[in-house]
Amino acid sequence: MRILKKLNDPEYPMSIVDMGIVTEDDVSIEEDKVTITFTPTSPVCPMGSIIGVIIKKVLEDKLGVRAEVKVRPGSHINEELINNMLNDKAKYDQVVKQLEQSGLLERCYVG
Repeated sequence: MRILKKLNDPEYPMSIVDMGIVTEDDVSIEEDKVTITFTPTSPVCPMGSIIGVIIKKVLEDKLGVRAEVKVRPGSHINEELINNMLNDKAKYDQVVKQLEQSGLLERCYVG
């Protein structure tokens, strides 16, 4: 939660924890994996996939473990597309690269 508290929503200058996108109940920790279920700000949140990518990237970088990130069932109109992208290494890596190049990834992590 300490790391997630330092992640800001891409559209608002607020922590994803403070916004209720991720709560302690949404986090499951195992020996070699962290699982996060997040709730986008609305069912049509245009940044839903970006939020998922940022959560996954920052947790894996900071904790050195695999992060499984998924949208809370029924919370986003593109839930299946977002979850597929987060679990497809090539698609995920492509989005990470775009976020790094645009500077958005760096702007969202205030740690």
